[in-house]
Amino acid sequence: MLAIPFMSAPSYSQNYNDNTMAAHPEWYIKVTDWNVYATWSAVAIIHHVTIENNSDIEYKDVKVRVYYTSMSSGGAGSIVSQEVGVLPVTLAPRSKQTYLASGHTLGAASTFMNAVDLQVLTATPILK
Repeated sequence: MLAIPFMSAPSYSQNYNDNTMAAHPEWYIKVTDWNVYATWSAVAIIHHVTIENNSDIEYKDVKVRVYYTSMSSGGAGSIVSQEVGVLPVTLAPRSKQTYLASGHTLGAASTFMNAVDLQVLTATPILK
């Protein structure tokens, strides 16, 4: 009979998870609902953003990218612009909440563009 000795090593899974949550907040933050509108002066306003934080740590200042398509007949449906901005919010661990009910400026847009996708790029972890 062959015996294979198993070495017992300390578990670093908790440290790994905390480090991953701090290094890659985009893996744990999910925007489930959001609205963007453009004013006639070409200012994009994002409002009523529902964000879910699936990590065990807090985050603030969520950086997002919004993709826009054209509503004109010539370029309808194709991505024509993108805008990057920071949402000034603080996300509690394991939470889901709607933020920015009054709206927040998110760069420039046009009334002839349709916001079709929002991507979370990063956020600042709050480590205590």
